[in-house]
Amino acid sequence: MTNNDRPTKNERRQHAREVSRQRADAEKRRKRRNKWFLQGGIGLGIIAIAAIITLVVVNVNNAPAVSAAGPKNMATGAIQFTGEGGEVTPVTTKAVTAKGTPSAVPTSNTDGAVAVTEYVDWACPVCKQFEAAYADQILDKVKSGDATLAIQPVSILDRSYQSSRYASRAANAAMCVANYAPDKFLDVQTQFFDNQPTEGTSGLTNAEIAKLVKAGGATGSNVSECLSTEQFKGWVTKSTKLVTADEALQGTQGFGTPTVVVNGKRLDNLSTVITAIDAAAK
Repeated sequence: MTNNDRPTKNERRQHAREVSRQRADAEKRRKRRNKWFLQGGIGLGIIAIAAIITLVVVNVNNAPAVSAAGPKNMATGAIQFTGEGGEVTPVTTKAVTAKGTPSAVPTSNTDGAVAVTEYVDWACPVCKQFEAAYADQILDKVKSGDATLAIQPVSILDRSYQSSRYASRAANAAMCVANYAPDKFLDVQTQFFDNQPTEGTSGLTNAEIAKLVKAGGATGSNVSECLSTEQFKGWVTKSTKLVTADEALQGTQGFGTPTVVVNGKRLDNLSTVITAIDAAAK
């Protein structure tokens, strides 16, 4: 190469400028591409998030609601018993719908009998003591026709059984028996009180609950399925809330179990239940 073939200073300067311009243009194109990818990625992310939210909302809206329908034979919220021929007989009623609430149902063969209502939690030690002291005497009043008896299961003592929901599961068992084997209700209740677990423990397992129900004479696949699926879980919650919110059933410390009502009047002293029935009968 001769000196004449070498680029001049101006040509070298122009070449440098051209290279610099090309590099600048390439950098601009790179930044535009990155910006597009970034914006596109954010957009796709937003779309994905929106899709997830929509899916969650749809799933929540389409999720099956927990039924709060009540059991048969408890239209008042309680299972009722009357006396007939020296025997205690359950009163049959239709179930309360999920949107319905308990209501008073006329009890046949009462003939002015004293109405006794007990609100009990099968996990309640005081309920067990009350039943041991007065159940037979009250049932004698029912058998003679002097009184009718209504027993309303409630669940207020889950807190006493190590987060096992024993009280609620026991109340569901009571409602299963009322629905499918009402004539065995009192026998099953006796089994639960005789085998009541100590407070502070985890209570009874589902298998142990099923064993007590069977020991009380309530058998069959419908009963077993009701226990295993906790069929009346929603009604246990709903009916308990209605009971505990009723000011007429509350004492100085609020609502507690057992609560006993004789002819519409709540007893302040449970030991007076028999004299209260006798007085009301007169």
